[in-house]
This record gives sequence, C-alpha cells and structure tokens, in this order.
Amino acid sequence: MRRRQLVIGCLAVAAVLVGHELTKGPAARPAVDPGAVTSPPVPADAFPAQVVRVVDGDTFLARYAGSPRPVYVRVIGIDTPETVKPDTPVRCYGPQASAFTKHLLPAGTVVRAAHEPGGDVDRYGRQLWDVWLPDGRFLESVLAAAGTARAYPFPPQVEHADVIRAEADQARSLRRGLWAAPCDGNSFGDNVRGP
Repeated sequence: MRRRQLVIGCLAVAAVLVGHELTKGPAARPAVDPGAVTSPPVPADAFPAQVVRVVDGDTFLARYAGSPRPVYVRVIGIDTPETVKPDTPVRCYGPQASAFTKHLLPAGTVVRAAHEPGGDVDRYGRQLWDVWLPDGRFLESVLAAAGTARAYPFPPQVEHADVIRAEADQARSLRRGLWAAPCDGNSFGDNVRGP
C-alpha cells in the first residue's frame, strides 16, 4: 500500500513538472545586431566617455572629462524592458535587452555622447545622453532596430525621435526582439501591445 502511494505521489510530481514545462512557452531569443542603421551625425559638441558598466538595457555607468567619478547615464529616446527597477518584476525581453547592451558597450568602450536641449539630468539624477558607438552607429537606433527597445520620446529631448521611431517601427513590423513571441510587445507595464 505504501509503495503504491509513493508511486502515485511521484507520478503526480512528475506530471506537475512536465505540465509546468509545457505551459511555460518558448524562451525569447537573444537579440541580433541589425547591422547598418540610420544614424544622425555626431554633433560638433559631442564628448568622449568611457563605459564603466551597463546597468540594464537603457542605462549605464560612464566616466567623462570633468567628471570626478562615474555617472549614471540614461540613454535618450528609448525604453527597454525593466530588469533592475525596485519593486518591478523583470519584464519579458528585459534580460535579452540588457545582454545586448552589454555586448555593445563592454567595460572600457569609448563612446561619443551629447546632451540635447531641455536638460542634462533626469529626476533620478542620471545624465541624459545621445550615444554613438565606436563604429559610428547611433546607439538608440541600434537598440530600436534590434527590437530590444521601444521608441520613447520624452519632451523636451526629442531631437532624434523620428529616426528612433522609424527603426522601432521596422523592428516591430519584422517582429524582432521584444516584438516577437513570446513577448509580442507586452514587455512594459503600460500595456504596450505588439503588432
């Protein structure tokens, strides 16, 4: 009798585990570098900065001339799914977006950065930068085109909003990154939907 109960118990646990694996759905695929993207020219007043570390898909720590210590940088014009925001669950495609940004900005990378009119710092004390990668591509365009970020214009910093929106719209129509299954664009807490 005990043996029968043990076998039934083991079968029940196995059924729960198998059922969990079957209902979990497919994992989101890693981001793929889109290659050439629309990139505005680097402005004359852009400054060099060295990446210290990536915090998440749209935020990193950097050093630049005149800065006594590293500063937190929030990339202008995009939004990636959350991975580290306190009291917020990790969002669908957040880990992949963070990993892609870490791939593009390994520690020690020197980028070109610029502020836009309307303020250099957000309400959290982070520097607000437009960023150009060492290969000359506009970081915001690369992240949007790869499907790791949505266009997120936040006035008054909207100088490159049209460029970013076009790249994000194309990624959405091609179902890249967070716009593909299993996320289907449902990677943000404000119910932004996919295609």
